[in-house]
Amino acid sequence: QKIIIAGRATADAVALDSKSGELKFTTFDVAVNDGKERVTFFPVTVFGKTGEAVAKYVTKGRQVLVDGRIQVSDKKYFNIIAARVQFGPEPAAAKKKEETE
Repeated sequence: QKIIIAGRATADAVALDSKSGELKFTTFDVAVNDGKERVTFFPVTVFGKTGEAVAKYVTKGRQVLVDGRIQVSDKKYFNIIAARVQFGPEPAAAKKKEETE
């Protein structure tokens, strides 16, 4: 199965290591508005070089386009395993913060 979503990051992306320390990955959540009043939140996990870039550039409010597959756990929780993440414009608040520093 394949899924493509476009939305905004709900918080800064977080880079993590597996318990064994052998695997590095990045996680973040994406809020997708259906154009009305409903918002759906999607948890996303990214591995490898793409994960490193996501950890560096995805901040709260940043627009992202995620292309990946859905993974469902035994407890019926789902997660998107991203193959590709494209970054949209930074949120206006982040730009203002950089200008004042």
